[in-house]
Amino acid sequence: TKGERKLVLALVWQICKLHYLQLIGGKTEEQVVQWANELVGGAYPPIKNLKDKDGLSDCVFLIHMCSKLEPRAVNWDIVMKGADDEEKKNNAKYAISCARKLGAIIFCVWEDMVHVSPKQMLIFFATMNGIQKELAENK
Repeated sequence: TKGERKLVLALVWQICKLHYLQLIGGKTEEQVVQWANELVGGAYPPIKNLKDKDGLSDCVFLIHMCSKLEPRAVNWDIVMKGADDEEKKNNAKYAISCARKLGAIIFCVWEDMVHVSPKQMLIFFATMNGIQKELAENK
């Protein structure tokens, strides 16, 4: 009621989080991570959670998610190892591009991906889960 920015943003995020989790069937964050690890399978090491900088900052895991949903969406010749900041940046931009090819509405920017913003990762993962459901319905 006082219009304190930090508190308002915290409330908006909780509403946004609830919305995305409801879109994918009321799953928890842990279930979303489990789904992503199962989707990627042995193609890339599993992640621990949405804050896993070791597994997510190079954005290769995210690109594998896109590839598992639609292999033609990814050109592996473009994907880099993510050994330095420039490669991570390029992979993040490419992961966003691949997700958009699949029909995802992505609000995050490449910095969110490279810095592993858990909030943006949740939205990205939930969106990919929704796309998987749409693709299954259209088969």
